[in-house]
Amino acid sequence: MHLLQAGKSSILGEAMNAIREEELREIRLFKSVDLESIKGIIDACTVRFLEPGEVLINRGETNRTVYFLLDGRVSVHLDSLDSKPTAILGPGESVAEMSVIDRQPTSAYVVAAEPTRLLAMDEEILWSLINSSHAAACNIIGILTSRLRHADAVIAEIGDMGDLRGYGTIDALTGLHNRFWLYQVIERQVHRCTTDGRPLCLIIVDIDDFRAFNERHGHTHGDHVLYSVANAIGDNLRPAEIIARYGGDEFAVLLPKVELEMARRISERLHQGIMGSVPVMPDGSAMPHPTVSIGLAALQPGQTGKQLLAEAGKALSHARDKGGNCISE
Repeated sequence: MHLLQAGKSSILGEAMNAIREEELREIRLFKSVDLESIKGIIDACTVRFLEPGEVLINRGETNRTVYFLLDGRVSVHLDSLDSKPTAILGPGESVAEMSVIDRQPTSAYVVAAEPTRLLAMDEEILWSLINSSHAAACNIIGILTSRLRHADAVIAEIGDMGDLRGYGTIDALTGLHNRFWLYQVIERQVHRCTTDGRPLCLIIVDIDDFRAFNERHGHTHGDHVLYSVANAIGDNLRPAEIIARYGGDEFAVLLPKVELEMARRISERLHQGIMGSVPVMPDGSAMPHPTVSIGLAALQPGQTGKQLLAEAGKALSHARDKGGNCISE
């Protein structure tokens, strides 16, 4: 294979000469990917070197680059650089993919634990790879799933709900904000809309019979469906409309300054968009999408965010009682 042959004329090409093919094959994103077919994508990446103690990422900053460890190790810290690391990552692992996918500020500090060499892939290059390689798309879902499971393990260790506020606000599988973030945001939005005299609506989307789907097809297929639903919802919303993963198979959409009639139209658009998406499974096959039920509620005078969530939950229950695959208020 001539993937990393010497004599490239560009600076980036010369940087790639320092990377062995075996190192690329250790990277989880490239598992089962034909490296020769993505040679141009890899050549567009750069190589970065870190000294021990050098900070790669600061919590809360904007980031548009994913880093893949070629050798060395980095530690991940949630509260501060002095806090106990929640993870130590080594060759083949990736760093900062979440902030690139959801375009939100980074949620942790990442620092070199020893001399470290990384492959740096900018946002546009990552999406180009995912769009051009089905195997890479499946791999990124696997990476995100691993992040979610690690997050669950850390949360289980913490135990006390009050301590969860500092942990993080991103759902690792879908790249969306999670319910803890939603609980904080919805109360602020309720206060703001109430003060300004503006409307506020809430939509909850639930995948019908998702437990049975998982039992029939397996959790890997279920993860693909969750990722597909999250993307379909996001693709059919405007930037000011807020989405979060509310539960295992539930998604919440907060609509500030949106009247009920417009929220009905948005609900219909979401339903059509979700049902029109076709999840692609790990083996490359396309699977019919499970149906979804949608509950819709509008903020009433004197309501809190928690009460608005409860009203949307009741509406969702009505949709389920009707047999699912419908919208209810």
